[in-house]
Amino acid sequence: MALEDHSRSLARLRDPAGEPDTQGARATALEQHRQAFEADFRAEAAARGLRLEAAADLRLELRITSLGEVRPKYIAWGIASGVAWGVGAGLVAHNPRLALGLGAYEFLEESAFWLGGSLLMGRWSSPAVVEACLRRTGVAKPLWDETYYVLWASQELAAFPPAERDRREVQLRASLRKVLGKLFEDLEAIPGFPRAAAPTAENRPGN
Repeated sequence: MALEDHSRSLARLRDPAGEPDTQGARATALEQHRQAFEADFRAEAAARGLRLEAAADLRLELRITSLGEVRPKYIAWGIASGVAWGVGAGLVAHNPRLALGLGAYEFLEESAFWLGGSLLMGRWSSPAVVEACLRRTGVAKPLWDETYYVLWASQELAAFPPAERDRREVQLRASLRKVLGKLFEDLEAIPGFPRAAAPTAENRPGN
């Protein structure tokens, strides 16, 4: 079970309580989220009757690629796609000036939308993105893969004590629990999926 370090703000990961916002503090917060996600994964697997065996033929790989904030690559992709659409529309009309104008307009509009939206999303929601991949030992091509996006997890958050629900780390843990619910539903819907799964090397006890 892996996690990409993409953080830019400690407050987006947990309540800093006066702690300096440093790369080390953010790395520690991310690792705590990874450990909590792994613990919740194992608990959910056990509750559903799925065994995690190191020697099993199937390998489930999980990677948290975004947590607590919108990553710059998604912002850049959103802006670029808008600009490409504007320029493309102008070129289709065989009008270079229109292409330039639409491209500039889309750049300004998409920049405001994505930059402003990502700021609000990071502040007022609890975004999480998790990539999942199911592999069979000795087979290069994945048997199944999916990416899960969560902005808010009100139902999962309600499972925590009311006094804890305003804590940033609790909100993000709820979002990751929502991912797990979707993940296990998808896995169990795969034809022939056994009632057993194997952890990756990063997901084994002691790692």
